[in-house]
Amino acid sequence: MNWKIFIVTHGPVVEDYYANDPDFSFDNFVLFNVSNTQITHNKFHVLNKSDILNYVELGKWYAEAEVIYNISKCRLYNGLDYIGFFHWDYELKCFDPSVGYHVSKAIESYINKAIPFISFSTFDFMYAYNLKVMLDVNYPNQCYGDGKNCFDAILEEYNVYYGKNILLDDIKGKQINLCSAFLVEKNVFEDLMGFYTYIIDKGYLNQFDNRHEYRFQGVIMERYIGVFSSQYDLVSIPLNHHYDHKKEATGLELRLERWRKYLSNIKKQILK
Repeated sequence: MNWKIFIVTHGPVVEDYYANDPDFSFDNFVLFNVSNTQITHNKFHVLNKSDILNYVELGKWYAEAEVIYNISKCRLYNGLDYIGFFHWDYELKCFDPSVGYHVSKAIESYINKAIPFISFSTFDFMYAYNLKVMLDVNYPNQCYGDGKNCFDAILEEYNVYYGKNILLDDIKGKQINLCSAFLVEKNVFEDLMGFYTYIIDKGYLNQFDNRHEYRFQGVIMERYIGVFSSQYDLVSIPLNHHYDHKKEATGLELRLERWRKYLSNIKKQILK
């Protein structure tokens, strides 16, 4: 099986993040550079956005969603059986001690078992829901609050697009993928991209954000993937995410960091 993970970067590359995986192969990883300055690397294959014909600039506020969108639209995944993504500050080190640094081996094992959706950043749905990220026209340019929860809005869109009737209660106990860090089978990717590109192309999210303060569109598109992923029995390979890019983060530290950011944004909105 031919699989590839696109590492989204604006320039930085930390080779140490891949050095401890004994089965790591540069054939399975591509640096996707979203900056306007071209980069090269003596080991990684690099895709600079400026070299891609018909590349669509969505804006920095879409974050990794711009890359995923263009990989789909430009069919840069042709020839692959599995397509994946994560940000440059992920390390190939799994929190599960049975996997540890043997991430590539774990990926190969799950691919050989035809697992359709591998998640590198997995959360309980209700944890994500209770962060109170909004998608509410009555609260434009606000990310968090007591307005319409983004997951309620996304689930409505999901049901309309796919002709389903999934209720919030149906996914309350599930785990979902967030942070645009995943590897999926090609047919799953194409199914997801039909929904994903439809939302972006119709400009639906622009009514909720015109100040572009929180990279709101990118935050919400992660949650579109989250709702989509709720319909799969996810296999999780939780990778170490270096949020501060200085020290190794534990699972608890990751949650504390998200909580600090949440409180900081709430404080900013109160002071407006």
